[in-house]
Amino acid sequence: MRTPKIAAKNRAIDWLNNYKLTNKNSKLPKTLSILDKIDFLDKLSIDTSDIESNSWLSGFSDADANFSINIHKRSNKNSTRVQLYYRLEIKQNYHRAIQPYDVNLSFFPIISKIGMFLGVTVYSRSRNIENKIFNSFTVISHNKTSLSNIVNYFEKFPLLSSKYLDYKDWKYILELQNLNPITTSYLDIANKIRKDFNSTRTTYKWDHLNDCYLIK
Repeated sequence: MRTPKIAAKNRAIDWLNNYKLTNKNSKLPKTLSILDKIDFLDKLSIDTSDIESNSWLSGFSDADANFSINIHKRSNKNSTRVQLYYRLEIKQNYHRAIQPYDVNLSFFPIISKIGMFLGVTVYSRSRNIENKIFNSFTVISHNKTSLSNIVNYFEKFPLLSSKYLDYKDWKYILELQNLNPITTSYLDIANKIRKDFNSTRTTYKWDHLNDCYLIK
């Protein structure tokens, strides 16, 4: 794990280990049978390896990131612009920490590491929703270098949810952009893809799970 949520995992490990210790002299055969199948677990430290070294960001993106295709009219020109984004937003602090689980409660270290890997800036924002303040960190990939970093990573560690389908459509538009920078050459395709994309998606297939790297 790479985030402060490791505290929750450590609490679960402590509970399981304590349960095994507390009930080791149980007189219930069924309980003893269950305990025999449970090993004591060790608590590992936070993963500080390079972001690109494993599939963690892929799983995190499946949960909290999105790909977007933004199509809009240029304000000072009689033309249309297609912009591609990868966006990841997470809360600023872990709010369920309990001592003695002494970890860094801020998500800034990990979002900063992601930002450095992508080559983008980390943004902070606050929102007032129903009289509650929500503070979050955001990274947005939009320039050529960061979009290339995104593609290289997700080709190595593919997404597993239906977000993979959005990524493939998004990547297709990016490839068209790289082949021909003239927007009109791919605008119709971009408009068509956006009609079956993200929350408007109605077409699903799961072939990408057949060769999932997790089962190789």
